[in-house]
Order: sequence, then C-alpha cells, then structure tokens
Amino acid sequence: MRSLALLVAALLCFGGGRVAASTDFHFPAVFNFGDSNSDTGGRVAAGFESILPPYGSTFFGTPSGRFCDGRLIIDFLMEAMDMPLLNAYLDSVGEPSFRTGVNFAQAGCSITPANPTSVSPFSFGLQIKQFFAFKDKVTKLMSKGDMYRKYIPEADYFSQGLYMFDIGQNDLAGQLYSKTEDQVAASIPTILLEFETGLKKLYDQGARKFWIHNTGPLGCLAQNIAFFGKDPSQLDSLHCVAKHNRVAKLFNLQLHALCTKLRGEFAGASITYVDIHTIKYSLIANYSRYGFENPTQACCGYGGPPLNYDSRVPCGQTVSLNGSPVTAKGCSDSTEYVNWDGIHYTEAANFHIASQILTGKYSDPPFVDKMPFVLKPKF
Repeated sequence: MRSLALLVAALLCFGGGRVAASTDFHFPAVFNFGDSNSDTGGRVAAGFESILPPYGSTFFGTPSGRFCDGRLIIDFLMEAMDMPLLNAYLDSVGEPSFRTGVNFAQAGCSITPANPTSVSPFSFGLQIKQFFAFKDKVTKLMSKGDMYRKYIPEADYFSQGLYMFDIGQNDLAGQLYSKTEDQVAASIPTILLEFETGLKKLYDQGARKFWIHNTGPLGCLAQNIAFFGKDPSQLDSLHCVAKHNRVAKLFNLQLHALCTKLRGEFAGASITYVDIHTIKYSLIANYSRYGFENPTQACCGYGGPPLNYDSRVPCGQTVSLNGSPVTAKGCSDSTEYVNWDGIHYTEAANFHIASQILTGKYSDPPFVDKMPFVLKPKF
C-alpha cells in the first residue's frame, strides 16, 4: 500500500446528455464544498473548536484543522493533480493563498439549512453564499491591479475550475438519533432538492465541471456502532449498523439519479459521480487484504477493543470519569487502522480511498487512460 503508484486518466464528461471524452485533467483551481470529510481547517478557523494532538501527527506534525492524523481524500486528489492543498475560506492567518482554489467545507455541516441545534451553521446553502461573496471580492480586487494576483484566482478560473462536493453524511446520521429509518428515508428527496438548488446556482454563475462524492457506509463508524449497535440483531455481517448503511445506500441511489438528470439539463457541463460508499465498504470488508489490521476500531480513542470509542472522551482530550482523569490517546501505528477517531478515517485509509477513486472504476462516467498522474504516498 505504501509503495503504490497509480496511473490515472482524463475524465469522461457528459455534456448536454452526450458522452464526450475530456482531453485534460488539469484545472486552474478547485472549489470544494463539504463537511468534515473534506474540511481543511474551516471549523477551527471559525472558532467553533480547537483540535489537539495527536490530530495531524502523521503528516503535518501538528493539528492542521483536519479531523485526521494526516491528509484527507481531497488532499491526495489535489496532490495527484500537482496542485497545492486547499486553504479554508475562513482561514485568514499567515496570508493564505487562494490562487488555485478555496475550501468552503466545514465539519458538522449539512446540506439542509442549519437550525439552533445544528453542529454547524455553515450548511451547504451558506457555503454557496460564501463562494459568491468570495467571487465578488476577487472581482473587486482584480480591478485594483496586480498586487493581489498571487493570492486570488484569475477571473476565468471560476468557469474553468473544478467544483467538488462531499456532503450529506450529517443530514442522514444526525436524523437517525431521533427519527425512524423510514422517516429519514422519506427526507432524502428534500435533502437532495436543496443540493440540486445549490448546484443550479453555481451552474448559473458559470460552473461547468462538477465532481460529486456520494456518502460512505455510516453504519461502519465506531461512533454509530457504539450507540446503535448494542443489539447484535441490528448489525450486518461486518458488524456495522445495518439501518445506517441502508439509508446511505438509498441516499446514494437518489443522488446518482440526480446527477444523471442534471447531465441532461446542464448544457456544456460535466458531472462526475464518485461511488465513495463502495470503496469504503470494500476497504472495511477486506481490510487485511489492503494491509490494515483494524477495520472499525478507532486509532485515537478511549475504552479499548473492540471499538476504542467513548463519546465522553474525544480524541486527544482528557476528561474526568468516575472521579479519575482519562485521556483518549492515539495508537502507536495509525497505518494499521481504517478509523482514526471513531468518526473519521486515518490518513492511510484516505490514501487507499483516493487511490481507488483515481482508478476511475468507481466513477460515472469512468475515466479513460489518456492523461496519467502518479499518486505517491508520503507516510
């Protein structure tokens, strides 16, 4: 796994309802929207919480704003395209450059509008508004001359750039704490209508290249297994919570259908649907084949096997339980684990997932083999 180098190719695009082969996989900028799966520092920059060691320990050497021990899937995809890692939109410290794109993703956010009990107020609709505010600000700065050019995208980057999306997990998982499986399933069309509205706003403002991840197997996260898996009859053959995975699959089926529909409506656009769920579920089902030793147990957590997860003791923190201080510490080798903190994946797992994405086999449309890139691990 550590020595894997993958050759991947140009994207096949659906434009105006017809298949057309892209001749390039080189984008001048990337604009990302999402939740903690692709948050590169937005939630921390917003001041909602701090992230303590051992977050970031594998690659960055210190917490980087990512809910991981190292890089995320989006980081590996950026590296595969030989582009700088994306800075968070709200991160204004250290003169961050947004020349090649910006990341609006925030941990805890949902597609549907936030309410007073939401983990994050930065729902998908608000992220879209932030994008338009960013674009407007860039236009104004460009009119002032060249002094800002090394920090901001060129005007045509907004039409030529890649728009990436990895969002929806919190809409589903959050509801399952208080609603039945049928009730959550019935809400999916409303969730996706909100998503479609956002995509149309971006398209109307010139976005043409869309890259959309579906949602992963939510029932295989230690957080959900710990809360919902006390009854063994609720678990599937991988000891994942069955209803969470059923809801995720239903969401993904409807998301895929939406992507197909929009290909016929967005003239001149390319819409790539990426089946993250199949990649992640296969990784958990066949973890030893890919060099891992623990498929669902958290690397950084408290409580020991089989899950090493206790919601009262978040990764990296020390709390008092029964009058005694306890700390959720990281494992000695995160490359042996698929799960990092009970909710998110390790850098090693993210690298595997990105590698599988870049084979093109899990995308609709699939890739073709004309524009190779090399993804090199740096563990």
